[in-house]
Amino acid sequence: MESSTARRLPGDDLADRALVPGTALIGATFLVIAAWMVIDPRSFYEQVGPFGPYNVHYIGDAAAFQAGLGVALITSIWIPSLRAGALLTAAAMTGLHAVNHWIDINAANGDSNADVFDAVSLTIQFLLTLGLVRAAMRRAAV
Repeated sequence: MESSTARRLPGDDLADRALVPGTALIGATFLVIAAWMVIDPRSFYEQVGPFGPYNVHYIGDAAAFQAGLGVALITSIWIPSLRAGALLTAAAMTGLHAVNHWIDINAANGDSNADVFDAVSLTIQFLLTLGLVRAAMRRAAV
Protein backbone atom coordinates (compact mmCIF):
# COMPACT_ATOMS: atom_id res chain seq x y z
CA MET A 1 0.00 0.00 0.00
CA GLU A 2 1.03 3.54 -0.62
CA SER A 3 1.89 5.67 2.38
CA SER A 4 0.52 9.15 2.88
CA THR A 5 4.05 10.52 2.23
CA ALA A 6 4.27 8.95 -1.23
CA ARG A 7 5.07 11.26 -4.13
CA ARG A 8 1.92 12.84 -5.50
CA LEU A 9 1.42 13.15 -9.21
CA PRO A 10 -0.16 15.98 -11.21
CA GLY A 11 -3.90 15.45 -11.18
CA ASP A 12 -3.96 13.64 -7.82
CA ASP A 13 -5.93 16.44 -6.13
CA LEU A 14 -8.49 16.48 -8.95
CA ALA A 15 -8.80 12.69 -8.81
CA ASP A 16 -9.31 12.86 -5.03
CA ARG A 17 -12.09 15.45 -5.43
CA ALA A 18 -13.66 13.47 -8.28
CA LEU A 19 -13.56 10.11 -6.50
CA VAL A 20 -17.11 9.94 -5.14
CA PRO A 21 -18.89 11.87 -7.92
CA GLY A 22 -16.85 10.03 -10.57
CA THR A 23 -17.71 6.67 -9.04
CA ALA A 24 -21.38 7.68 -8.93
CA LEU A 25 -21.32 8.83 -12.56
CA ILE A 26 -19.67 5.65 -13.82
CA GLY A 27 -22.03 3.48 -11.75
CA ALA A 28 -25.08 5.38 -12.96
CA THR A 29 -23.91 5.08 -16.56
CA PHE A 30 -23.65 1.30 -16.27
CA LEU A 31 -27.11 1.15 -14.66
CA VAL A 32 -28.72 3.37 -17.32
CA ILE A 33 -27.25 1.24 -20.12
CA ALA A 34 -28.44 -1.93 -18.36
CA ALA A 35 -31.93 -0.45 -17.95
CA TRP A 36 -32.04 0.45 -21.65
CA MET A 37 -31.06 -3.14 -22.52
CA VAL A 38 -33.83 -4.54 -20.33
CA ILE A 39 -36.59 -2.04 -21.11
CA ASP A 40 -36.06 -1.86 -24.87
CA PRO A 41 -33.57 -4.49 -26.03
CA ARG A 42 -34.54 -4.05 -29.69
CA SER A 43 -33.71 -0.35 -29.55
CA PHE A 44 -30.38 -1.07 -27.84
CA TYR A 45 -29.56 -3.66 -30.51
CA GLU A 46 -30.47 -1.32 -33.38
CA GLN A 47 -28.73 1.77 -31.96
CA VAL A 48 -25.62 0.28 -30.34
CA GLY A 49 -24.98 -3.36 -31.11
CA PRO A 50 -26.28 -4.65 -34.43
CA PHE A 51 -23.70 -7.46 -34.50
CA GLY A 52 -25.09 -10.64 -35.98
CA PRO A 53 -28.71 -11.66 -35.58
CA TYR A 54 -30.80 -10.07 -32.84
CA ASN A 55 -30.73 -12.18 -29.66
CA VAL A 56 -32.62 -10.83 -26.66
CA HIS A 57 -31.03 -13.42 -24.34
CA TYR A 58 -27.49 -12.16 -25.00
CA ILE A 59 -28.60 -8.57 -24.57
CA GLY A 60 -30.11 -9.60 -21.22
CA ASP A 61 -26.82 -11.27 -20.26
CA ALA A 62 -24.91 -8.09 -21.13
CA ALA A 63 -27.45 -6.07 -19.10
CA ALA A 64 -26.85 -8.31 -16.09
CA PHE A 65 -23.09 -7.68 -16.26
CA GLN A 66 -23.60 -3.94 -16.72
CA ALA A 67 -26.09 -3.76 -13.84
CA GLY A 68 -23.92 -5.85 -11.53
CA LEU A 69 -20.99 -3.53 -12.06
CA GLY A 70 -23.20 -0.47 -11.65
CA VAL A 71 -24.59 -1.79 -8.36
CA ALA A 72 -21.07 -2.49 -7.06
CA LEU A 73 -19.93 1.03 -7.95
CA ILE A 74 -22.97 2.73 -6.43
CA THR A 75 -22.72 0.57 -3.30
CA SER A 76 -19.07 1.56 -2.92
CA ILE A 77 -20.15 5.18 -2.41
CA TRP A 78 -21.60 4.13 0.96
CA ILE A 79 -19.09 1.35 1.67
CA PRO A 80 -15.71 2.93 0.81
CA SER A 81 -13.77 -0.30 1.45
CA LEU A 82 -15.38 -1.67 -1.73
CA ARG A 83 -14.53 1.35 -3.89
CA ALA A 84 -11.03 0.49 -5.17
CA GLY A 85 -12.11 -3.04 -6.12
CA ALA A 86 -15.29 -1.90 -7.83
CA LEU A 87 -13.40 0.79 -9.75
CA LEU A 88 -10.62 -1.61 -10.71
CA THR A 89 -13.24 -4.03 -12.06
CA ALA A 90 -14.84 -1.19 -14.04
CA ALA A 91 -11.42 -0.16 -15.38
CA ALA A 92 -10.61 -3.73 -16.42
CA MET A 93 -13.96 -4.15 -18.16
CA THR A 94 -13.71 -0.78 -19.89
CA GLY A 95 -10.08 -1.37 -20.90
CA LEU A 96 -10.86 -4.78 -22.37
CA HIS A 97 -13.91 -3.32 -24.12
CA ALA A 98 -11.65 -0.61 -25.60
CA VAL A 99 -9.15 -3.22 -26.82
CA ASN A 100 -11.99 -5.12 -28.48
CA HIS A 101 -13.09 -1.93 -30.27
CA TRP A 102 -9.53 -1.17 -31.39
CA ILE A 103 -9.21 -4.71 -32.79
CA ASP A 104 -12.54 -4.48 -34.64
CA ILE A 105 -12.25 -0.82 -35.61
CA ASN A 106 -14.27 -0.26 -38.77
CA ALA A 107 -14.38 -4.02 -39.37
CA ALA A 108 -17.59 -4.76 -37.48
CA ASN A 109 -21.07 -4.76 -38.96
CA GLY A 110 -21.38 -1.82 -41.33
CA ASP A 111 -24.48 -0.62 -39.50
CA SER A 112 -22.71 -0.53 -36.14
CA ASN A 113 -21.17 2.33 -34.23
CA ALA A 114 -17.89 0.43 -33.76
CA ASP A 115 -15.65 3.13 -35.15
CA VAL A 116 -12.77 5.35 -34.06
CA PHE A 117 -15.00 7.46 -31.80
CA ASP A 118 -16.06 4.42 -29.76
CA ALA A 119 -12.51 3.10 -29.44
CA VAL A 120 -11.17 6.50 -28.39
CA SER A 121 -14.02 7.26 -25.96
CA LEU A 122 -13.67 3.86 -24.28
CA THR A 123 -9.92 4.39 -23.99
CA ILE A 124 -10.49 7.79 -22.36
CA GLN A 125 -13.05 6.29 -19.97
CA PHE A 126 -10.53 3.55 -19.09
CA LEU A 127 -7.79 6.09 -18.33
CA LEU A 128 -10.10 8.29 -16.25
CA THR A 129 -11.31 5.25 -14.31
CA LEU A 130 -7.69 4.27 -13.64
CA GLY A 131 -7.18 7.72 -12.11
CA LEU A 132 -10.12 7.06 -9.80
CA VAL A 133 -8.70 3.62 -8.92
CA ARG A 134 -5.45 5.28 -7.89
CA ALA A 135 -7.31 7.86 -5.78
CA ALA A 136 -9.40 5.13 -4.12
CA MET A 137 -6.28 3.12 -3.34
CA ARG A 138 -4.57 6.19 -1.86
CA ARG A 139 -7.62 6.96 0.26
CA ALA A 140 -7.84 3.33 1.45
CA ALA A 141 -4.18 3.46 2.54
CA VAL A 142 -4.74 6.44 4.84
